[in-house]
Amino acid sequence: MLTTLLAIWPLSGGAAVGRADTISGGRSTSAIDGLAWTDIRDSSGIPLSDYLFTTDGGSIFNPREAVLTSVLGLLFTVFMVIVISAIWLTGFVVSFRWLDWLSTPLNAVADGLRDQIATPIVLAVAASIGALFVAWFVIRGYHAKAVLQVVVMLVVAVAGVGFLAHPLAAVLSPNGLLAQGRDVGISVAAGLNGDSNPDSRSIVADLNSTLADNFARHPLQVWNFGHVIDDSPRCRTAWSSGILAGSESQVARGMRDCGDAYAHAKIMNPSPGQVGTGLTLLIFGTILLLFMSYLSIKIFLAALSSVFHAILTVFGFAAGGFIYGPTQAFLVRNLADMIGDAGALVVYTTYLGCYTLVLDHVFRSAPDSGMAAIFVGGVVLIAGFVLLRRLDLSLLGGQSRTAEKIRAALEGRPAPAGGPSTGIGESSLRYSLSPGHAMGTALRGIAEFNANPVASFMFGRPSPLTYYSKRMQDMNYLNYELLRGNVPQRAAGSWMARLTLGKNAHDAAARAAVDDFDGTNARAAAAAMTTILSLGADRADAMGALAVAGFPSESRRWVAEAHARTMQAAEDNPMEYGPLKRVAAALDLAENSRHYGIAERSAHNAQFAESAALFHRLSPRPMRNRSDADWETNPLVWDTVRRNYATYDEFQNVVTPNRFAQADEDTRRYIAYRLSRDLSATGEQYYRTPDDQNIREQAIQQKNRAAYVDLRLAGSNIGPWTN
Repeated sequence: MLTTLLAIWPLSGGAAVGRADTISGGRSTSAIDGLAWTDIRDSSGIPLSDYLFTTDGGSIFNPREAVLTSVLGLLFTVFMVIVISAIWLTGFVVSFRWLDWLSTPLNAVADGLRDQIATPIVLAVAASIGALFVAWFVIRGYHAKAVLQVVVMLVVAVAGVGFLAHPLAAVLSPNGLLAQGRDVGISVAAGLNGDSNPDSRSIVADLNSTLADNFARHPLQVWNFGHVIDDSPRCRTAWSSGILAGSESQVARGMRDCGDAYAHAKIMNPSPGQVGTGLTLLIFGTILLLFMSYLSIKIFLAALSSVFHAILTVFGFAAGGFIYGPTQAFLVRNLADMIGDAGALVVYTTYLGCYTLVLDHVFRSAPDSGMAAIFVGGVVLIAGFVLLRRLDLSLLGGQSRTAEKIRAALEGRPAPAGGPSTGIGESSLRYSLSPGHAMGTALRGIAEFNANPVASFMFGRPSPLTYYSKRMQDMNYLNYELLRGNVPQRAAGSWMARLTLGKNAHDAAARAAVDDFDGTNARAAAAAMTTILSLGADRADAMGALAVAGFPSESRRWVAEAHARTMQAAEDNPMEYGPLKRVAAALDLAENSRHYGIAERSAHNAQFAESAALFHRLSPRPMRNRSDADWETNPLVWDTVRRNYATYDEFQNVVTPNRFAQADEDTRRYIAYRLSRDLSATGEQYYRTPDDQNIREQAIQQKNRAAYVDLRLAGSNIGPWTN
């Protein structure tokens, strides 16, 4: 609405709001100068462009009334622009002045077309072809058809001489179909309004004045003064004089002097309720503009369609009418449409007169109803849309049926009962260019363009005209990037981005394992599985990351199973420290898998090596930097990491909790570090040479030594693993 107001504002010269005149001043400059050229006048001869909305303009000391006056002025300007445009458009179309502008170029086109087509050679060829059809009918025994064809050819030849002399005289001449149709329609409309001696110019002026009274003068008075003041002759004269003078102060004094105190009070005290009335009138005026535009377009298209079919008739009289079949039907169709469109012109003009009469009676029958009459008028206008469309479709159907019956008679067959059949020129130009059909065609064209790959290429997205298309394309792009593992900055906060970043971390861990262990082998798969699961993923995520890194499906399967078996077996192990429990479980499973397939066995060996490596990574380091030999001088260190024991009982007799409690923390750290380091190194050797008996025995021995320490110190607070 704000855009509309700003667009209309220059037409009013800004005077509706920023006027120099107030109730106490002189002449107003509120005329809508931008539309003065339309010269639309009411029944009192006052130009609608000179109308005023009279209020006490307020002042800087009364800002409320000043703002209210400004809003009312803007609404008034928009309303008057809409109403004046609607009335002028209707009068302009009904006056047919535009047809005078088009007649010269259209006649030139038709004459040029006749000169090029209606030549003796074309006529001779067409007549010869028509004669061949006559001969064919005679040979086949269709004598009646042959006679009918001869008659049609003679009629075309005789009528064509007169028509081709001045092709558009039948429609554009002063006595042509369009002029006669306009005059008949205006005469009927004038008769309905009580004028027995109509003149086309005076009828158009009377039509404009009637429309101006009912759609501008009276609604404005209801809006400004709360009722129609024309019911009082004195007030009618006073208001008209004030408007002609362009003085709001004179209008106000006139209302006071004619005895309409209520109208004078409305001028002096504008209220917010008038804004609501103005918005209602804007809706009413918009409906009026749409209806009048629709009816005017119908009248315009009927005249233009009649001219169009008259031009096409040139082809029929020059050649096509002599030839039996579709070309003859083409001539018949265009003649029927030319005459039918002229008849539609009569109907539309009459319809306009009838509707104006109905609306005039609506307003006259309820002079004191004010807004109620305006609401009823709006409903009548809306009903006019529906009735006019039904009337138009009925006329088009009648034209089609008439042309089809003539065509069927020429072809010697019965006309189809179901309506017109498909043929040349069946679609009427009037219907094809009608607002509803044109809009439907445009929407279908837009939909087809919207679904076209070319449009997608041009705009860079599918269905570019669809609502939210740009956002949907952006979403598709973001999803595409996220699926590829890329995270655009604007999507970084989404849950999909977080999921993608997690997947990227899993994939990176799998690729890093490939680089660290020289390929997609079981050892790299086990390391990747451990890292990915430590990031919070599950085995399904790990399997996907391994696939991205290029691990074979068999390797992925057995590494996942080896890890699952190790975790399950570690749960039942009596040791206390979790990583050590998994080392023991992985070694036992590796030993048990010696007779399995190569892939399964390699997976278990790799799982043992990875469990030992993880055990080493999680074990504490000593604070002092000493060599192994220096550390082994400590009796506790020697007894724990170097001395061999046949059984656990033998170990627990030598290495007691008391000795560990007396040792310093760094010594206990070194013991944990040394045990995990040796076991990790042996685990890697075990994976590379699983059949080396010495390595196997060494791995078992080192695993037992660490297990003995864990079991011996279980439940105490001096265990080496977590200090």
